[in-house]
Amino acid sequence: MSEIASVAALILAAGSSSRMSHGHHKLLLPLGERPVLAHVVEAALQSQATPVIVVLGHQSSQVAAALSSYMNHNKLNVQKNPDYRAGMSTSLRTGIQALAQYPGCAAALVMLGDQPFVSTQLIDRLLSAWQQSGKRIIAPCYHGKRGNPVLFDASLFSELVAVSGDEGGRSVITRHADEVEQIELSDALAQHDVDTWEAYQAALTIWQSQQTT
Repeated sequence: MSEIASVAALILAAGSSSRMSHGHHKLLLPLGERPVLAHVVEAALQSQATPVIVVLGHQSSQVAAALSSYMNHNKLNVQKNPDYRAGMSTSLRTGIQALAQYPGCAAALVMLGDQPFVSTQLIDRLLSAWQQSGKRIIAPCYHGKRGNPVLFDASLFSELVAVSGDEGGRSVITRHADEVEQIELSDALAQHDVDTWEAYQAALTIWQSQQTT
């Protein structure tokens, strides 16, 4: 197995959509012919990352059903986080712990399930940067501001599972600031998250404009 092939994609998709109005689950909202989360999962499955771990929580049965067309993919591994209400860190922990099944996994790219414009090309670029830079953390940078998804070397997994509350790997990044390789990207579209109804409407507009260009 090559070094790049041993990088996992870890998609956090357990949140309760607390900021989304009208009672909608943001990950199930349609964008084109697929729900928001399916765009993220498909980008990861088409990338060089393997395995692709998806951590579910809120309405896990409905979300799993929405991913039914991908369930037989040999790279996909769906995990349920029963403690998702305690914050993002619990989903991160669930995903990292699932990687124990893959002893050859040398790093993990932590992705957010509500960012449907993250592309396969972006994922592969971050994986390549990790392989080439020798740094333990790889993060995209949009107009000078660090964003997502972020790649963590396996040597940091023990620190990631120790994070608590509603946080991802921010404290680990801060602790190892000198080991972060930032990749400047000109297109900030990948950072668009579907967190609110207004953000979803904006995503629909972006999607429609992409189909006509």
